[in-house]
Amino acid sequence: MLNFSKVIALALISLSFYDVSISTLSKHAFAGEPIIDRNCRYHERTKEVFQKIPLQNQARVLMTSFFQVNNQKYTLQLLNFPNSTGVLCLRRPNARLLQRLKDVAIIQDKVIEKVEKDPYRPANYIVTVKGEKTEDILRTAYRLNLTNPNQPKVTPIIRVYKN
Repeated sequence: MLNFSKVIALALISLSFYDVSISTLSKHAFAGEPIIDRNCRYHERTKEVFQKIPLQNQARVLMTSFFQVNNQKYTLQLLNFPNSTGVLCLRRPNARLLQRLKDVAIIQDKVIEKVEKDPYRPANYIVTVKGEKTEDILRTAYRLNLTNPNQPKVTPIIRVYKN
């Protein structure tokens, strides 16, 4: 039979496990994947960052693709935001940080449905963008040419119109 001192000891041990688990869980509320903003910058999950970057401006990585130009390796990433818009980011060789892909305003911050490599052209991607509600266009496919990553080119390939 348990005496009073053993009951107290068990209660204290249980309380210490409870305290450790609560403190661990509360710390992990901000642990995990970093927060990515619309400029392709990664931020550590802290209360300050949550206050500075609202939820609608926090992205998930939807796609990562690698390509090579002039024996240099690049990384293209598609970020997806809660309002379904996407941002394309580029990591240059020997760079630690991603940068927002410039000079492609026609596809940046739009609803990007799909990004896939063009199987016939190296460093080219087919980007399918959903049309806006006010337009008669359902979606447009664009060719994103990154053979010169400093000057990307975007050209429309196919447009699908509403009936």
